[in-house]
Amino acid sequence: MPKIVNADDRRELVADAVFEVIAERGLTQASLRTVAAQAGLALGSVRHYFDNQAELMEFAFRVNSERIHLRALDTLELLEQEELPAKRNDLLEKCAVVLEELLPLDEARRADAVVHMEFMLDARTNAGLLDAAQDDYRATGAVVGRVLLALMDSPLAVPGMVPVDEAERLIALLDGLSLRMVLQPAWAAPEQGRATLRRHLASLLMA
Repeated sequence: MPKIVNADDRRELVADAVFEVIAERGLTQASLRTVAAQAGLALGSVRHYFDNQAELMEFAFRVNSERIHLRALDTLELLEQEELPAKRNDLLEKCAVVLEELLPLDEARRADAVVHMEFMLDARTNAGLLDAAQDDYRATGAVVGRVLLALMDSPLAVPGMVPVDEAERLIALLDGLSLRMVLQPAWAAPEQGRATLRRHLASLLMA
């Protein structure tokens, strides 16, 4: 009896191979043939699930983005389900733990961040990735916005903050930290990233 192959699992396997190629050799080297070899599949098998290179790259980009944001959303749901901490440091820590999921603070998150940056940079000139990039921006904005709204619901929040403005500031901080931590790890260690994030969140709470 022939083995039944789950199409979704196989597509995820191919996406993982894309990530491995990008991490080791860069996005420009992630051809269908190279990805197939990395996944241990025949080229025809990859073509069975993806008609062309563009379709594969968009799918892989969306998988990468989804994995990053799902980690944050899982933690965010816990924050939203519980009563907001009454103590300043406890509230700060709850919010920081959610946002840390968007930073390359360990090997798994760093690997995702490396791939994510390659896709985002390519989307600047690759129309085939533009929609995925826009969806990624929205997903980040949604996570950051929900964290800020939770924080601003607390009586500890600095009065008069504008949610949209604060979201832009926080997203810029997260983007900058991610870039430095990936490209200059000797100068931007995980401990520094955590501390910088917490200093920013502390500025949104009354002393």
